[in-house]
Amino acid sequence: MVNAHSISAGAAKPPSVSLTRDQLIRMILVGIFAAFSLARVVPDAIRAVYPLGLFGYATDGDGIVLSAPAPRKGSDAIEISDRVRIDRIPPFDRKPGLVPAGFTYDNYDRRLPIERQGQLRVLHLVAQPEPVANRVTALVRILIYIASVLLGALLFLIKPSLFTGAFFVYALGGEYPTTYSDLFLTPFPPWRELPALIGNTLRGAATPACLLFALYLLLESRLQRRIAAIACIALALALGAIHAYSNWLLTYAAAPGQRWDAFYADTTATLTILTLVVFTLRYVRVAEALRTPAAVMLAAFVVAGIARILTAQLFPGHMSAWVNAVLQTAPIIPILAVWFAVVRHSFFNVDFVVSRGVVFAALTAAMLGFIAAGEELATYLFYNNADLAYVVFSAIGLGFGAVLGRVKEFCNRVVDRFIFRDRLSQRIALELISGYILDAESAEDVYRALLEDAPHALKLSFGGILTRRENGDFELTQSHGWPEALDVRLDANDDLTREINRSRGAMAFSGKQSGMIRRAFPTGQLTFAAPIFADRKVGAIVVYGHNVSGLDLDPEEREILVRVVEHASIALREIELAHYRAAVTKLVKTTPDPVFAQISRQPFGLGPAEETELR
Repeated sequence: MVNAHSISAGAAKPPSVSLTRDQLIRMILVGIFAAFSLARVVPDAIRAVYPLGLFGYATDGDGIVLSAPAPRKGSDAIEISDRVRIDRIPPFDRKPGLVPAGFTYDNYDRRLPIERQGQLRVLHLVAQPEPVANRVTALVRILIYIASVLLGALLFLIKPSLFTGAFFVYALGGEYPTTYSDLFLTPFPPWRELPALIGNTLRGAATPACLLFALYLLLESRLQRRIAAIACIALALALGAIHAYSNWLLTYAAAPGQRWDAFYADTTATLTILTLVVFTLRYVRVAEALRTPAAVMLAAFVVAGIARILTAQLFPGHMSAWVNAVLQTAPIIPILAVWFAVVRHSFFNVDFVVSRGVVFAALTAAMLGFIAAGEELATYLFYNNADLAYVVFSAIGLGFGAVLGRVKEFCNRVVDRFIFRDRLSQRIALELISGYILDAESAEDVYRALLEDAPHALKLSFGGILTRRENGDFELTQSHGWPEALDVRLDANDDLTREINRSRGAMAFSGKQSGMIRRAFPTGQLTFAAPIFADRKVGAIVVYGHNVSGLDLDPEEREILVRVVEHASIALREIELAHYRAAVTKLVKTTPDPVFAQISRQPFGLGPAEETELR
């Protein structure tokens, strides 16, 4: 046995955890790539306050105009098939977005050299402020991209491998809005293109990385996976370099780059179709038990793949800007699908349990954020188009109050029906246990319900009962599935023992009590403890845990489990009282002295009903 008091006395603070060299290098690399990608898009949030100036035209990789705005008064009209002469613009003025999408953040009055029907002309273009819809769309895309990168990085850090790394690269290569990051490097033209080159390389590598991820799911041989990894890595580097080079040619070298753009678009479309074929083969070969996550992943990657092909082939000539923006956010769909498989079906053998309470809180926060953002947007639009701004404040406030009362109910239904469907059945089973444990006829029945039925209902790994000794210590006396390394004895003077005796309630294993529990149970595998009462004192402690440290129960599950232990206390007391009653009945029947019979009833507080029963 391990004396918990000696542990707590010898360790004033939790044991320190150090990272291995590989883990440290991995975290640094992930941090660098994630920070670089997010740094490129976060500054774009200033568009909410300082909108861009849009000229409205867009070109291909050779500078040929593919779409043009309607003529504006006081401004020359740029026409489709005009060729923007980027070579006649000084390198310092080749700001991001000049080609292939015409926008500006500083020069709303621009002289643009073009070539029309073989003749050189200089157009006077006047930009118009970016509309609110564009700015809101840009902010939403930024948030989606941030979520994609963080989810990809988290899976790679939880389960590091070459193929989760490919998934991380796919998340990094997600489409994002035009960035302001080059603005900070504008005074240094030779270095200004570096962020764009790195970003375009990552975008070009995203499709081969997705193909590698799909091949990992399809192939089973280690040699086949290794060959696929080498081929996809080489393809990713080549395709990323081509994409970066084609963008650099036009915006910095002032040279035609359409043939490289076309090659990149065709190659990406071919790899996307090949990836979808691999996912389809994986779905056909998957076991029946995994058909649901395989179908979800297949559908998600099909949607993302079709969106990538459409935006590469049809924008800007045959697709509006807002449709293109919607399609470019599609990479978040398969990322969410993979995480659905990780959470619900232990995909990649990740032993990952998400607390229902955490998901509920996140979903509630998202809904409140959506409602609040909708309120702000509606108020802003109404204020700019009407003179009754304060009236709409009142109406939106009333609507928000009417909806808020149903948010919890809606979130409960969504979480229980679509995310954690098994959690609902687990809680129903636990409610059933809390009911029939009161009907137990022996202490063994109570122990079986506590240590076998309840852990099985919640998929807990083990359970045990620490019984109070005469000196006040608690020692393990009953257990089921208890790990050998967790053979624990709680000292009567331990902080945790004193807290249990003082509060006589369930332990949260979090918050202010976490320090005491860490010292008493250093492995961190326990997730729940509640007392069983005897003679108005804590007679025993029921504890549950997982084989993996750090997993927790939801608040609702914890509440029902507390009720199960409370009912166990009642059942054990009733069973003990029944034994006393049987003993007294036997004693009364064998002892003719009525005085002794009367005295023998009094310590148990028997009333008229009990006396009638004994007679």
